[in-house]
Order: sequence, then structure tokens, then C-alpha cells
Amino acid sequence: MEGKKDRSAQVIAIIALFFAVIGLSLGFAAFSQTLTIHSSAEVKPDQTAFNVKFSSSEESLATEEITGVTGGEAGATADPATISGTEISGLKAKFTKPGQDVTYTFYVRNEGEYDAYLKSITYKNASETGTSINCKPGSDTDAGLVATACNGMKVTVTVNSTETTTESNSSISEHKLAKGAGEEVKVKIEYASGSGIADGDFTVEIGDIELLYKSQD
Repeated sequence: MEGKKDRSAQVIAIIALFFAVIGLSLGFAAFSQTLTIHSSAEVKPDQTAFNVKFSSSEESLATEEITGVTGGEAGATADPATISGTEISGLKAKFTKPGQDVTYTFYVRNEGEYDAYLKSITYKNASETGTSINCKPGSDTDAGLVATACNGMKVTVTVNSTETTTESNSSISEHKLAKGAGEEVKVKIEYASGSGIADGDFTVEIGDIELLYKSQD
């Protein structure tokens, strides 16, 4: 009898231990926690890393005065032009008759960290007009003769191998200026041969010319 009691006690103890282990496992399994990491990044390129400027030198950034070179018929003169960063000013030709021209030669330097691509050459309108060239007669000059002579005034911009004359070009492609490189720019102001002649002085206003460079072609 005692043996049966001992075996019964053992069985009961084993069953009790089994349920105790299950209860302990269920207790541990009842708790959990998820830890979440939220992350992101933002990139804002430095705008100063794209840096294209005018220069008087092809090899390095310089701001010496640019002297206009006369051509064609004798008698023309030119004022010196000055460079300041992204602007060149003071280009002025002085003509006495048709067949004369003045050419300014300077450079664009890519001082930035990206290759630059010339995308457009834009001739802005002269003030108070819808055209890029506007001629104004002097006080004693016939306006009709000035209008005829004005038809002979031309401006040609050549950037390396890209050329346009008194008309905007907004579809330039595959014109690359590598970082650290320079390219030649020529601006030719011309009083074309065979043009009309006025009976007195007149001034020629030329709208600003803009070269647009971008970091992508």
C-alpha cells in the first residue's frame, strides 16, 4: 500500500511540476515590447558650389579692363569694358560710318565644383522698345534716316563655338564648360557695310545680353 501511495505521490508531484512549468512559460510569454527607430536624411547642396563668372583671363579668374578692338573701315573707337563677377559693363563702340566694327574678347571661368552647360544666349529688349537695339536721333538729326541706319546695327555674341547675332537662342545643348576651365567670349558690335547714313548724330541703345549656364545639359 505504501508503494502505491509513494507512486501516486510521485505522479501528483510530476503533474504539479508540469503545470507549474507551463504556468511559468505562459507568464513569460504574456509580456513583450517593440522598440522603433525613426530616421531620415536631408541634402541641401551648397549653391556657391556652382560658380561661373566672367574673367579677363582664360587660365584664372581676373578682372583686368577689356579693350575693344576696332575692325573694318578706319575711324571707329571703343571704350574699355570692366568685369565684376557675373557682369561685364561699359562695352561701347563709337562709329563714324558704315563698315566699322568693334570686338571685345573676354572669358567665362567655371570656378565651381560642377561642370557647367551653356543653355541660352538672350538679347533683352532695349528700354521703351520691343527690340534689342534702339536708335535715338540727336536734336538736329532726321528720325527717318536714323531708323534706316539703325537697321545696319548688329551685335554678335560668340561663346566658344556657339554664335548668335541679335537674336536669342534658348535651345543650346551639348555646350559643356568643365569645372576649372575657361572659354572665350566675343562680342562684336557692328555698323554693317552698305547701311543707311543719318544726317547727324544718333545713339544706339543695346539691351542687356544674358548667358545662362546650368549644372545639367
